[in-house]
Amino acid sequence: MASPTDRHREGLTREEEELLDRQIRVWGVDTQCAIRDSVVSVVVLGDDLSFLGRTKAEIDATLRDMNPRCNLIVEVEEVAEGNQKPSERVLAAELIKNLTLAGIGNLRVSLVSDVSRLQCERSDVAIVFGTNLRETCEATELVAAKASTVLCSTVRGGCGYAFLRRHERGEARAGGVPLQTALLDVPAEDLPRRVNKMYGVLRAALAFERSEKAGGRAPGAADLDAVAELSQSEISLERHRPPLDLLRNYLETQAEMPAVSAVVGGSLAQEVIKAISGKGELMDNFYFFSAYGSPDSGEAKVELIRPKEARAT
Repeated sequence: MASPTDRHREGLTREEEELLDRQIRVWGVDTQCAIRDSVVSVVVLGDDLSFLGRTKAEIDATLRDMNPRCNLIVEVEEVAEGNQKPSERVLAAELIKNLTLAGIGNLRVSLVSDVSRLQCERSDVAIVFGTNLRETCEATELVAAKASTVLCSTVRGGCGYAFLRRHERGEARAGGVPLQTALLDVPAEDLPRRVNKMYGVLRAALAFERSEKAGGRAPGAADLDAVAELSQSEISLERHRPPLDLLRNYLETQAEMPAVSAVVGGSLAQEVIKAISGKGELMDNFYFFSAYGSPDSGEAKVELIRPKEARAT
């Protein structure tokens, strides 16, 4: 009978065999086989996948060049306007690149312009990307019913975050707390004493998106005063409130700073591999990163943020 390693070598090119050998030396045979058999879903909210190509056919060809076993799902044939900049989805591109290099066997990339039309299929891990926090919350809940591990993430300018929504093997710790709950429903007394200031930015931004004034849209530079006011009303303790400069940095652009996307994308890829392999402890539950500001806003940091009663379940 062929060994697991031999079965996974079938149909590989010489370059792929060399990559497999290197990965086996690092992770071991069982882990590498689990990675090659895994199903990972990447959900991109929006109408732009120009970091991979201009049409469905072009994106399909690009991904299959990176990973021949890639299964691509795109709702519309034309996926970007002619003036879209490829750098606008660097984070998703970084994750796809890292997962491809890691040897993920089955990678589904879904472009979703309307969250209500999101088609969820079973997967080992699902990652949701979206600049609109309200839509990200909704999409993350939809995929949480179909994936063993669910993460979501965004980078705007030099500000980024990742959130672990669900992890089947650590359900008592990491499951059952939606992103919206973690952002809007955690009392001040349940927050870490020196919570990363990016948390306050996201909390105020989501409160804005849910307001009647916003009509569901993500805030921009023109909304600085409104978001700053919400950071005062939504966050009761001064030590938890983000500085105005950090709010301005987050709001001034939706384009991603490539260096920050590389950091966050690399961290996400590590979490995906840990979830699939069962080796290593996953982040719980927020990961914050900012290229700006003081030590409590400018460092990469993992924070556990949820209501106390949820921690005990």
